[in-house]
Amino acid sequence: MRRSRAIVVFALALLGGMIALGVWLRGTRRSVAETPVPDATATAALPASRPTTPIRPAPPPVPPAPPPAPEEELLVAIRAQVRSAPGQAESLARQARARFPASPHADEWDALLVDALVNQERIGAARSETYYYYDHHPDGAFAAHLFALTGVHPTSVGPGPPRRPAR
Repeated sequence: MRRSRAIVVFALALLGGMIALGVWLRGTRRSVAETPVPDATATAALPASRPTTPIRPAPPPVPPAPPPAPEEELLVAIRAQVRSAPGQAESLARQARARFPASPHADEWDALLVDALVNQERIGAARSETYYYYDHHPDGAFAAHLFALTGVHPTSVGPGPPRRPAR
């Protein structure tokens, strides 16, 4: 009871402070109509010793950035939809895998495909895709994430642990 009362008092004080700040800022700001415009006779009466600042030309316009490659557009779309629309993200990731098999982004969209499947609660399919990921990206940047997400271990090359040479 005491804590909720303190929260209400704090919220009201914060709201009052924001209103007071808004009123103060509104009063200190001048609109363009209130700003006095000097006339020609007033500027002629100014002393000549006052330095004038040179007017600099406007900087050249910055050229627009080149449009992203279709691969990057797909990756951005997959990232945006992996949680909100995982079914759509899954289809985009599969489409990206088919259209651009040797892309440098293949590592990430294969991992995002597993995320989308987990978000759809299709754990078996996610585990299968994790095996696909380990086969195609053995040194992938998302291997630890996929292990934590699905529990699928990256398989070692060859049967069993590496053996020591005999002495």
